[in-house]
Formats: sequence, C-alpha cells, structure tokens
Amino acid sequence: MRISLYTAEQEQRRFIRRKARTWARSGLITDEQRGIIDSRTDPGLRETNVFFRILFFLFTGTCMQAVIGFYISIVGLRNEVSIAWAALAFGIVMYGLAETLAGRKSFYRYGIEEALALSGMALVCTGIVIFIVQFDIELRSLITTAAMLASAGAFWLYLRFGFLYAAVISVACVCVVPFQLSLPHEIERAIVAMLLALILLTSIRAESFEIHDFKKERGALLQACLLAGIYLAVNLRLPELGRAPFGNPAPFYQPHAGFPPLFYWATYALTFLVPALGLYHGLKSRKRIVINVSLIAVLLTLATDKDYLGFKHYAWDPAVLGVAMVMAAIFIMRWLANGDREARNGFTAQNPLKPEDHGINLAELGAALLPGAIQANLPPSSPDKPFAGGQSGGGGASSGY
Repeated sequence: MRISLYTAEQEQRRFIRRKARTWARSGLITDEQRGIIDSRTDPGLRETNVFFRILFFLFTGTCMQAVIGFYISIVGLRNEVSIAWAALAFGIVMYGLAETLAGRKSFYRYGIEEALALSGMALVCTGIVIFIVQFDIELRSLITTAAMLASAGAFWLYLRFGFLYAAVISVACVCVVPFQLSLPHEIERAIVAMLLALILLTSIRAESFEIHDFKKERGALLQACLLAGIYLAVNLRLPELGRAPFGNPAPFYQPHAGFPPLFYWATYALTFLVPALGLYHGLKSRKRIVINVSLIAVLLTLATDKDYLGFKHYAWDPAVLGVAMVMAAIFIMRWLANGDREARNGFTAQNPLKPEDHGINLAELGAALLPGAIQANLPPSSPDKPFAGGQSGGGGASSGY
C-alpha cells in the first residue's frame, strides 16, 4: 500500500531533472542534452524555487492566523472546550486543503500545502492536548503526551508528503520524552543517544536495500541530522562553549559537569568516536553532508577539549585552532592535488558542480530595495537639442528646419 501522495516514479524523475540542471549549469552536458532529459522525465508536478516557496509558506501561514483570529474575535470563544473544538475543526480543514493541493493539484514543495499541512497537524494536536488538560493530569505526563502526539503527526507528514524537516521534528519530539521520566540526568542522555543511534543504524541498514536515488539522498540528509543529534547528546561541555571567560576556574565550572565520573569520561571518549565513525561512514558512502557534519563535530570536540580536561583557557586558543584548521586544509588539498588527475580514490579538492541559482541574488535584491540610490548615481540626462546634427552651418537645416 502506497502512503505517499507522490509516486516513486515522480520523485525519481524530479531527482533526475534536478541533477540534469546541475550538470548543464556546470558544463558537463549541453543545453540540448538537458532538453532531451527534461522531455523524458516530466514528473507532472507543480514546483517553484526556494525563494517563492518560503514566501508562499509565510503568506499562507499569516493568512491562516488571520482567519483563526477573526473567527475567535467574532464568535467570542471563552471556555477551553470550545477552543479545543475550534482547533480540531480548523486543523482538519487545513489538512484537507493540503491533501487536495498536493493530491489533486499536484503541488510539490510549493509552500502553500506545507503551511496548511503543518498548521493543520499542529492545530489537531493542540485541540487534543486541550481536551486532555481537562483531566488534570501531571505536567510531565502532559508534556510526554503532547510530545508523542506531535511526533506521530510529524512522522505522518513525512510519510504522506515527504517533508524531511517533519521527520526531524518527529525525532526531536521523541527525544523530549526521556527527560520527562524523572530519571537521572546521565540515564536521560544515554537513552536519547541510544535512541538516535538506533534510528541511524536502521536508516543505514535500510539504505542498502534501496534502489531509488532520491530516497538515498533524503536518507543521507536524515543521517546527518541524526549524527548531529547524537553528538549533542554525548558532549556534556557544549553548554559552556563560548561562555567561559579566559582564566581558570570559570565561575560556573563543575567537576565532571555534575555527572558521575565514569559516565563523564565515557562521553569524553565518545566526543572523538562519534565524529570519527561519522567521517568514516561519510567517506565510505560518498555523502558530503555527513562528512560536513562530522567535521563540524570534530571542531566542537577540539573546542571543548580543555573544558573536559579542566585546563586553563587562553585568549589565543581560537587563533591556534584556526591556524591548525588552515594547515590541515592546505595539507589535504595539496595531497589530493598531487594525485592522479588531482584526485585520490575518487576524492578531489575541485568542485565540478556550480551552486544552484534560486532566481534572486544580492545585487538584484539591492537594486530592488534601493531604486533611489541607483537613480542618483546615474549621469544626468541632457534635454534634446532641436538643432543638433545640422549640416548647413549651425542652423540645423538637415533636422527638419
């Protein structure tokens, strides 16, 4: 049974078209070849660029808020039950509109159906939570219930519409639950890290059986987010990053960050192990986004290393880290450039693909926002001279006089 509103063939055709656009922009294929690919891979979907997608999303969300606010002001809702029923009604209507636009009108990442779907699901969850509040349950139980509802709703949006950020929201809501179980802090972080690791391993395992390229790309983005979540869960010194004044000890410094010593040093080892495993997986599977996230995690590990070990901070620490980064980058780039055809094992420091143009740039935006300033810089226009161009003296006899 197919859950998604879009078929795998439509998604794959869209993926091929997007890659062909990148290849043509980078000069790897000609415009004629790209035209042939486009003619054979029409997904039958209505799309727009990123700029208008964000614009439509914000505009639709604003309109929905205005409609709800107008309804509340006209009807005059006073009690919580009536507010809950109104939230459920508006949520169902908005979600139905999103289904119609995506299913019948073939809107794909258009911003309008996204705002409707997210708003509808949020209103439905809000209405259910307001009904649950009437039973006077404990605050932690209420937060757990709300997080599970939001997680289930966001996961449904991911399955139905394919919104990647909905999957991230779903996982983030699940990670809220362990912190509401009145467990020791180290157990809470351990549960979150193990939960994210389990989802990550499941994604990697499922990817080996996947044949569609668009799902592999989507899986790589999700794996990068999960890897970042695992690292945030295991690094206990991240909250202190950037807040510590130079000198030792810092006013807020706590030995072992308030955790048991064994757990503390285990997380210290994981701050090195997690980026290393992520970097290995990214290099092995050729996933740039995973590599980038792993490298950022490496930098965060180096930045919090002194906090973990309790060493004194100095004003030149960032400069030393920056110099080390520059030297490492130069070494890696030269090592790759000295390889066969400036590449080693399929890796190169050169990027053959040009970034995508989303239809607007800073120069055009500045020209639109500052027309007066641009007009002021133009040379003054001189009025027409009726006697210019004459050939019979200065009287302009050849100009119609």
